[in-house]
Parts: sequence; structure tokens; C-alpha cells
Amino acid sequence: MTLETTSRWIARVPLFVVFLTAWAEAQTNGISRFCFREPELVAYVLHPMSTALHAASPPASNTLRARRETGPVNWIELGDRVVLRLQPGTNIRDILKNSVLRQYRQVSANLFVLRAPDALSAAREADRLARVEGIDLSHPVRRQPAKLHYRYSPSPSDPYFARQWHLENRDTNTGHSLGCDMNLRSAWADNRGSGVVIAIADQGLETAHPDLAANVSRVHDHNFLTGTGNGTPMSSSAPHGTAVAGLAAAVGDNDKGVVGVAPQAPLASWVIFDAYDYLADEEAVMDAFQYKSNLVSIQNHSWGNASLAQLSLGALPSQGIENAVVNGRSGLGVVIVRSAGNERDYLNDVNDDGYGQDPRVITVGAVRINGQSTSYTTPGAPVLVAALSGDRDVGTPDGGTTNYATLCTTDRHGSLGYNTDSSSGTGDYAFASTGFSGTSGSAPQIAGLCALILNANPQLTWRDVQQVLLLSARQLDPADPDLRINGAGLAVNHAVGFGVPDAGYALRLARAWHNRPSRTNVTVSAGPVVSIPDDGLRLLVFGTEVPSTISSIPASPSEAPHPDSPTQVVPLVDVGQALAPITADLTGKAALIQRGVNYFAQKLGYAADAGAEFAIVYNNVGTTERVFMGGGDLAFVPIPAVMIDKASGDALREYVASAPDATARLQLNSARLELSVTNTLVCEHVQLRVRFSHPRRADVRLTLVSPAGTRSVLHHFNGDTGSSLGDWTFYSARHFFETSFGTWQVEITDEHPSQMGRINGLELT
Repeated sequence: MTLETTSRWIARVPLFVVFLTAWAEAQTNGISRFCFREPELVAYVLHPMSTALHAASPPASNTLRARRETGPVNWIELGDRVVLRLQPGTNIRDILKNSVLRQYRQVSANLFVLRAPDALSAAREADRLARVEGIDLSHPVRRQPAKLHYRYSPSPSDPYFARQWHLENRDTNTGHSLGCDMNLRSAWADNRGSGVVIAIADQGLETAHPDLAANVSRVHDHNFLTGTGNGTPMSSSAPHGTAVAGLAAAVGDNDKGVVGVAPQAPLASWVIFDAYDYLADEEAVMDAFQYKSNLVSIQNHSWGNASLAQLSLGALPSQGIENAVVNGRSGLGVVIVRSAGNERDYLNDVNDDGYGQDPRVITVGAVRINGQSTSYTTPGAPVLVAALSGDRDVGTPDGGTTNYATLCTTDRHGSLGYNTDSSSGTGDYAFASTGFSGTSGSAPQIAGLCALILNANPQLTWRDVQQVLLLSARQLDPADPDLRINGAGLAVNHAVGFGVPDAGYALRLARAWHNRPSRTNVTVSAGPVVSIPDDGLRLLVFGTEVPSTISSIPASPSEAPHPDSPTQVVPLVDVGQALAPITADLTGKAALIQRGVNYFAQKLGYAADAGAEFAIVYNNVGTTERVFMGGGDLAFVPIPAVMIDKASGDALREYVASAPDATARLQLNSARLELSVTNTLVCEHVQLRVRFSHPRRADVRLTLVSPAGTRSVLHHFNGDTGSSLGDWTFYSARHFFETSFGTWQVEITDEHPSQMGRINGLELT
């Protein structure tokens, strides 16, 4: 969610003096800080202006702005309703005696929404009840940070269907393949998604668009902020939903513009973002997830975490998802598709987004036109599949390399959309320099494919659809360093999951598919308190009379492959700054490189091309300072790489010059815990709940290794230096179809000095 616009604050300026006076009174009355149970006790502080407003006139106020006491400054809104979950045996009537709260809604047997006279009263009561025995959840209904996932960048300007290279990337004259696509024409032979309703949960869409109108029935449209059936955007500058809808289900064969993946699928417009791009509160989001679940088969959510901090999935949205997958489609379950996010450059992970990591949804990454994962797609072990989307300079469908490849799709009319040029008659479509991109563009393609799959076999459950997708997927970049074969023989990658589905093959699988048996869960736990090794990534140096100061050098990780397992001990070679291709043969050796002048990706690429086993970059500034080596291109460097500080690097360079027998290895010092599973199940999603106690979550690396040896990176070095790490549940889809039987290993380390932490318990499901 974005901050309130300047214009909204200007309207409040005349009350500023009153606010300051009331704020001072509010501080003395002790109402600026609250603790809520979520289910851990979490402290919040109110925005000064919010506090002042409510101190001045509480009866007229129904929202508060607040943020967590520790962590990034991300303001959220607290409403005048309270979410309350009771432990078994606790009576709601006893809890509400002498309380200003009144029961507003019973969501499940022990989950309630209560209403207060105003937001401040709701916060006070949620704070009080958080400390009452028998209550394990007590917090106001929140509007949490989330944003639409989309990117758009320059691209080639080919004719309309030819511009839709993501659907079919072929030479229109010869029919020869020009690169990656979804192979849609093989799926369209007898299936266009007719009758399978797709809801676009977004800003709203231009329902009268000439390439959408025939598919928008409007009977399923709903605005969850106003409670009306109006599916149009709440702002004139809200083109996102229209672009997303066109990728999923723009009308085909109508002699207009573009075609969607499922060109005959009915569309429902669900408005969950307001005119300022604020996400609706979590109660409304719950209602959206479960809305018309026997009529709407597929939901597309091209939005997610807008913060460096972790975004939890609250009890209300979670219940909405559960109702959709358990009761929707007459018990077969609604298929929920969402975008992974565009925060790769910010070191975010899908496991930090409670919505995106949920195993009941299909989380979709993005692949660019050359088959590589995009520079922005947020990676994570929960990513199931990917689809094609735009990215920066990687080549174009016509063979060029100087333009950007983006997605051509529907756009709002005239100057209201991404393409503001209406003089040529093309203003209803986004393409070329106005084209669409991001995982917001990849998710609706998978939503459209799900409509084709359900049209081919309407009896598939939501779990069946997930499995059809992953079994029809292909890895389009076999050289990706992160690509692994899991214990079931499936190729999987943290950025793109099991790859990009082949639409034709997916439909053939769907038609012959037999429903999977009901799912079952097994949970094992480990409880001893274990300290997490601090600054655990090390460069170990061996040789004649190695100085003690460089025998074990602390190192910082990079976006290149991570040395979770120790590397080989190999000779160490000083290659200077690696400003040009390295002519020396580094096969079976490690490269020592000085930082400076050129990019990290160039230096490491030269070392890899020369055959190096791994690379060490030492800083050229400061003394003991180190930096994380990041950037999208580093993800494609095939060798591990770390950074050490300048003092250690200078000393190591001098030692290497005087010791021809110098060797080195990279090693990660981790706390290792084992969990033994005696049940033999076929894994689908794997869940790991970890009770941390660590003051700086940015430093922590957590991996899960299955009995088959498949590694899931669940948490890694990131930019959230202001948040602690407490009780969090992580998910992985990387172990699909592996056996559960055997010993699962959890490895935890810290990759930055000074902040110490521990593990208080684990639960593997």
C-alpha cells in the first residue's frame, strides 16, 4: 500500500494546531502504543497525526494509522473491528462481559469479528484482550501493505498477434520457432475456456473495452470496498486490472486487437484496491476469496507484499482461502493464481509474503523472452510455475537486441491507460514502449491456462490443477545455476518453480487425469533450543604458515550460487581486478579478485569462463567493511562467490604471492537439526514452522534438505535490517512427488556479524 496522497493530507492542515494539542494529551494518556496478539504479542505505535485525531474526536473516527514498534516504517490502517480467535473451551459471552465490543460476525467456530464504537476503542480492547487467558488471536482488522505486481518497459512494435510472442513466438512467414512461448495454438484446437469464469481481483477493469466486453458478464462483478456490483476502477488512473484481464481472457476471433489465453472464458471484475491503490481491509479480502465460489472457478491476484518486512496472512484472509478451496466449485475447490512479485533486486523472497507462499494458491514467476528467469521475479521455494513476461534488454521477437520485450494486452481507453496515444486508433492496447510486464503479466496467463484445463476436465480439484501445471512445465534455461532435479526426477528452480507449462501438453494431461486421493498431513517436531552460529560464512585458507588472521575469514554472500555445502579445497590464484577476460586456466582453482571499476557480474563471469571453482572478491575501500554482491545478472553466474573485507583481502593477496601452495575453500557454519519422518507419503507442499529468536532477520539463512537431498532455501540474506525474526511458517513446493520417509535436515546460520540468535523449536508438516 502507498502512503496517503498529498492532497488528502492538505485537507487536514487547518486542524494541525488542534491535532498537536490533542496529540500531547494523547501521549500523557498512554494511547500511542498497543500490543496485539497475532498470535505472538506484537507492539504497535500510532502515527502522531492519527493519535491526535482520535484524541480530539474519537466518535467520528473509524481508522487509525499505526506501524510495528520495530522494523521498517510501514504504516497500516487499523479499523473499528477486532479479530478474535478463542482457544477451545473459551466462551465468547464471557469474554465480552463489560466490554464495549459487540459480536459483528462469526467466521468459524472459534473465530469472530467484533465491532467497537470507534477505531481507538477497538485498539484498546484488542490490546486488553491480547493478555486474557483463553485468547490466541486479538487484533484490529488491518489494511496491510500490499501492492500490484506489474512492470512495463520498451519492446518491439510488431503487428498485434505477432506482438503476442508469449502466446506464439514464430515467424509468420515460415512458421519456424523464434523462441519461447506457451504453445497456445495446440491448446486452442478444441478449447477456448468457454464457461469457466475467471475473476480478476485487482483495481477493477474497463468492462466496456471492445476486446473484453463480450466476456464480461457483469453478474459476478463486485467492489469489495463499496459493497456494490460495480467492477469498474475507482480511479481514472487505474489501468492495471484491464491489462491483466486481457492477458487472461481477451476475446478472440473478433477482428480486434489481441487475444487472451482463454478467449472464451467469462470474466468477473473484483475491485479490491481503492482509488489510491490501497488494498481493502483483511475482512473484505476474506470476502473476496470466498465470493461466489460455486460460480467463479478461478481467481487471479496480481498483487502482494509491498514491504521489505514479512507480510503475514491474517486469520480472516486465510479462512476465506480455506472456504474457497474446501467448499468452492461444489467441493472441488476454487483455483487461486497469484503473482510471485517483482522484488528480486531487493532480495525479497516469496516466503516473506504470507499470501504468495500459501500452498492453496498457485504462485507464478516470470521468464523473459530468451528463456531465463526475469531480472525482477521474486524467487522462493513456494513458486510453482512461471509464464513469459517482459524484461530489460534481452532481445526481441524480430531478432533485435536493443529493444525491450514486453507483453501486448488490452489497455484503458484513450489517455486513461498506459498507452495515451489515441490518434492512431491503437490507444486501447498497451504494447511496445507502453507494454505490460512483471509477474502481474505472467500470473493471468496461468489463470487463463487453468480455464482451458478446467474446460477440458471440469472434475479436477484445485490440487489436480496444480499437478497438471507442474507436470506440463518445461525449464527454458537449462544453464540456470539454480536448476536442480528433485528426488522425483523433476527439474525445479527457486525463481520459476517447475518452469513454463506447455498449454497443449497440459490439456492432454488434464483430459486423461484421474483425481488424486484426499490429502493427509503428518507433523514432526524438534524442541531443543539451539544457538545460531554468528557470521557463519567463511573462507578457510590453508598452506605453509598461514597467518591466524586469515585462516578463517568472515565472508558475505552474493546473489551468485551460495556455498551451502563446503566447496572443494583448491589452489588460490590472484587475478587482480578481472577487468577483462582471464587468459589463465583456472580449472580446479579459486579466483581472488579485487573490487572496483567494472561490475561484479563481469568479474565473476570472467572467473567462471576461465574455469574457476569459486571466486572471492575483496573490498577496495574501508578496513573491515563488506557488502552483499547483488544484481539480477549475478543470479546467472555459475560459480559460488563471496566478498571479504579489504584488510583481510590485502593480507590474503600478500600471502598468496609468497605461498605458492596456498589453497582455500568456502564453508558455511550452520546449526543443523534433524527431523525423522516414519510415514511414507507422496509429498506435495512441505511446511516448516520455526520459532526463532533473532533481533535482525536480514542476517539469517534457513534451508530445508529432504531425505532425497533436495534443498529448499526458505530464508536468506535480505534488506530488512530493522525487523526481528520470531515465529514464522515457511513453505516449499520443491519436494513435489518426493517421499516423506526419512531424515529431513534443517540448516540455520547467520551471515552478518554482531547480532546473535537462537532456534526455540521446529515443526515439519
